[in-house]
Amino acid sequence: MKNGSALIAVILVLLAMRAAAPAGPLVGSASAAVFGAVPKETAARVRAEAAVNFREELMIWFRQEMNIDIDTANTVKNFALRKLVERCLEKAEEKTVTRGRIWSLSLLVPEDAVRAALRAHNDYFDSQAASQSLSASIAGGDANAALPGAITALCAAMARIEPAGAKAAVSVNDARAVAQALFDKMRVAAPTTVIEGRQGSLPQRSPQAMLTIDSVPLAGFVMTAFVQSGREFARLATDGRGELPMKNYKIPFVHNGSMLTISPDARSYIKADRFIRYRDLGIRFNRGQELSYIFKVPSLTYTLEYKVFTQEAEISIPPDFSSDAHVRKYLKDLCGMVPAAGGRPADVVIRIGAQISKHTYNDLEEDGFKMTMRAEFRGPGIEKNHQEVFEKRQRVGLSFQAGGYFWEASGAIRGLIANTLAKD
Repeated sequence: MKNGSALIAVILVLLAMRAAAPAGPLVGSASAAVFGAVPKETAARVRAEAAVNFREELMIWFRQEMNIDIDTANTVKNFALRKLVERCLEKAEEKTVTRGRIWSLSLLVPEDAVRAALRAHNDYFDSQAASQSLSASIAGGDANAALPGAITALCAAMARIEPAGAKAAVSVNDARAVAQALFDKMRVAAPTTVIEGRQGSLPQRSPQAMLTIDSVPLAGFVMTAFVQSGREFARLATDGRGELPMKNYKIPFVHNGSMLTISPDARSYIKADRFIRYRDLGIRFNRGQELSYIFKVPSLTYTLEYKVFTQEAEISIPPDFSSDAHVRKYLKDLCGMVPAAGGRPADVVIRIGAQISKHTYNDLEEDGFKMTMRAEFRGPGIEKNHQEVFEKRQRVGLSFQAGGYFWEASGAIRGLIANTLAKD
């Protein structure tokens, strides 16, 4: 019994000491090897890595100290976390240290500054939720006018970062109920579900969609279109007639039978820079507010001129990379293009060139192997070109690892093609 009492006393003393001890800062750190002065690009890269690591430390602190677990897969919660991290880092003290050839940068934010940033974050979104909720209620029976305030209030209410059950200016459930009631007043008319035409051109048969709310055209409602690969294709807003202006967008380079999904996007209500899913707000699409269309397009024919070269003696380009077979396969996989045959003129003339060169960075004691790439796609109604650079670095004196480099370089060529075709 005495031993048990002594143990309890020790635990109590330790807890008291912990409570009395000053809270340490939250720290995000990153490092890089440098040789001499730190280049600006290296400092910027390390600083960005340190900010990412600070975010991870902040999430751990939330779980351990405040019993808050943020669902970063939820687009609203992810947005809120990014905004809070930005607010915290405004108060960060930046420290650097060099040990040997390793330069490290740390971003330190005192715990009390983190708590203050959290309070400011929640106060801001509380204010937004309250004012926009009031705006929605003032609109009264005008559903068209009430919808923006209702959605903004729900976004702001969900952007709070607090333990479950914490008091908020506007209840998430109440805000969601108002927004859902308005969503259920919507009607979506989509008489055509096929987009027909030629890739890179305006559609011959354009999909149609008209949105109304309480039988009145729903104007300024923002939706985002995604092609089947998941790539964001376009952001659309209904016009004064409640129509989506899909006829104004050229058909992307997709396979025949590919799908286009158009989904409501709440990013503009909270000034987010990324897609905000209504489903993450807890809103149900009971009235067909998410649209799906199918592309009816031909298989475009092409001719290809593909050339890669180097003037560096130590770089030997492998045959499977210098051959255009991997490019032809990707063109077919990406959008169903096929080589022109029988002497017929091609729909698209494609030129892809890449030069591989070596650069030595004396200040970093690194060798960089750089591939400068350019792609051109030209044909009736199609004129696209794009240039990118792919580089890998290694310590001076190490032998060039061709296998790993060209495996990644082939992925860079694929990325160049996709990015070129995705350009407006």
